[in-house]
Amino acid sequence: MKKKSIFREELPGEKKSIVNLLMTGHIVTISCLGYMAFFLYIQLSQVDRIVGTFNTEVMTMEQTNLLKERVSRSVSQWQNEMVWLAIIGSIVSIIGGIYTINMVVRPLKKLVDYANKEGLTTPLPEFKTNNEIKQLATALQALTSRLHKEASPKSEL
Repeated sequence: MKKKSIFREELPGEKKSIVNLLMTGHIVTISCLGYMAFFLYIQLSQVDRIVGTFNTEVMTMEQTNLLKERVSRSVSQWQNEMVWLAIIGSIVSIIGGIYTINMVVRPLKKLVDYANKEGLTTPLPEFKTNNEIKQLATALQALTSRLHKEASPKSEL
């Protein structure tokens, strides 16, 4: 006998779970960090190759200036890449923060208000997505109505 659930079954491919969304954010962050590490590795290898060609005994001033220019160009390129990565990382963090506030914090505040008022004066807030917060809201509503039903017969006595 299958137990009836008060929650709608998620459709195949539906990814509205908060856990899935947070894990996607972590994967994106780790991917960006991996890119940064790989980029720095390549750049440092280039500098190591340049520095490895130094032979101070036979180098002319022109060769020394050329090596200085190449190292300076590599460092400048790293700085530019790191600034852009920092800007992109900041934008992604801001968007993730706003998304978290809208998907988690605000709905939880609504549920706290509903629970503090014990469902007596305010209706259950409406949630358009079928994620864990909507499931919690539905369970709170069921609990509140059960508690009111149990309290009603006692008050009539």
